[in-house]
Amino acid sequence: MMQQFLGDSAVWFTVPAVAGTLYFAIQMLFQGFGGDADFDMDVSADVNTDVSHGGAGHDFKVLSLQTLSAFFMGGGWMGLAAYRLLDLSPLLSSLIAVGAGLGVGWMLVALLRATLKLQNSGNIELSDAVGLVGVVYVSIPEAGAGGGRVKLVIQNRSREYNAVQTGEEPIPTGTRVRVASTNPGSNRLIVERA
Repeated sequence: MMQQFLGDSAVWFTVPAVAGTLYFAIQMLFQGFGGDADFDMDVSADVNTDVSHGGAGHDFKVLSLQTLSAFFMGGGWMGLAAYRLLDLSPLLSSLIAVGAGLGVGWMLVALLRATLKLQNSGNIELSDAVGLVGVVYVSIPEAGAGGGRVKLVIQNRSREYNAVQTGEEPIPTGTRVRVASTNPGSNRLIVERA
């Protein structure tokens, strides 16, 4: 039995396959217990994920231990199968192993890229509120006398913001208002009656 895995040229496929599979199994074990054992290498390549929302860049390391383990696991087992089951030469089995490893690595990168597209940063720019209509949550006094609060729906989420106005009369709770502009310095909306 061991001769099938470690005999003649089979060892060149078995060792990477077992190493990749062990790393994968350990990673799954840690994730199952809620731990995280992510050991990325410093060698990286930026991949543009074409995600159109703000926040930090959504680049990830293509050459990580996860992709290397996927390459070795997929390539090793496919190379061993080509060598032993299809009775191909070591050279042809190696070409199949490299192709399979690249395919499995590419699938992992594609899966990570698709997963990153599902993420939402949760950050909403204050300027996104300009032009939206909301409801006064806490009455807004006349201009220069303080501020109140407004409830808006931005990006399908209900949010409350501090608000001031430029008018001479207070705006009572429950009144519909439109966001005229923002003051990013004080993180306030400037509203007017809708």
